[in-house]
Amino acid sequence: MVPSWFFVAILAPIGQALQSPDMVVRVGDSVTLDCSQKTNAFLTMYWYKLPMGKDATLQLVVYSMEGGTAEIEKEFRNRIQSSGTKGSRLSMKIDHALLNDSGTYFCAEQDTQPHFVMVNNLVFGSGTKLTVIGKNDEIIPPALAIFSPSKQEIQQKKKATLVCLASGFYPDYMNLVWKVNGAERTEGVGTDEFSTQNGSTYSLTSRLRISAYEWFNPLNNFECIATFFKNGTLGSARKFIYGDAGCTLTEESYLRYGNSLKLTYLILCGKALLYAILLSALLWTVKVGGNYKENK
Repeated sequence: MVPSWFFVAILAPIGQALQSPDMVVRVGDSVTLDCSQKTNAFLTMYWYKLPMGKDATLQLVVYSMEGGTAEIEKEFRNRIQSSGTKGSRLSMKIDHALLNDSGTYFCAEQDTQPHFVMVNNLVFGSGTKLTVIGKNDEIIPPALAIFSPSKQEIQQKKKATLVCLASGFYPDYMNLVWKVNGAERTEGVGTDEFSTQNGSTYSLTSRLRISAYEWFNPLNNFECIATFFKNGTLGSARKFIYGDAGCTLTEESYLRYGNSLKLTYLILCGKALLYAILLSALLWTVKVGGNYKENK
């Protein structure tokens, strides 16, 4: 498990340490992780590794005092190189990446003016996820699917949960984002912390919980966007679903959603009916006109 001090330290202001973005590399590739600080108020900089898996333990990799040489932990001395802090930057390099180098790497800084009464007040960066794959592994994009809310949830809780499933992808690198009518939605979103492995591929699930009122509006567009690794760059895939028109207004639906939704239903269904009438009239006019020309 992650040491308890980690959770205390991470309560300090986050975002001071600027880290390399997430990356996916192949076995044997060279990888350099950079960390820089915004201010010069820190004496010591660190790199920690959090291996893949739910029960992983945070491991110190290297640390360096300001202007000093790098102190690399014994476990990593044959794998990691670092020239120590240069100005406000601490980098670490993996010459030949191995599969077990995969994990999330956190840069940390020791604040000279602690915000808490503690020996080591550490300020952490947001983390860099490093994924190492086999030299000849095939890159497989995800298949996306969105599942509609359950009727039982709508009836009992007046809420609607949409589920986005990204499945069959490789490597284990995936980010799922929800948009509603083109705007990113974070409220009511819950995404699995870890992917699920299914043989040689992975799957990841994200949920968007909205009100029943928002779901029962066919003008609302709910979109799930997947960002994944693709041939050395990041690719994306999208899947969307519209709200339920629900034009059949029964006694049950009236009791379930109330007067406001009843009015919305009637307006939407009225528009749909008017459109159908106009379309039918247009088709009838074209047909009659055609018959008239044939008769002449």
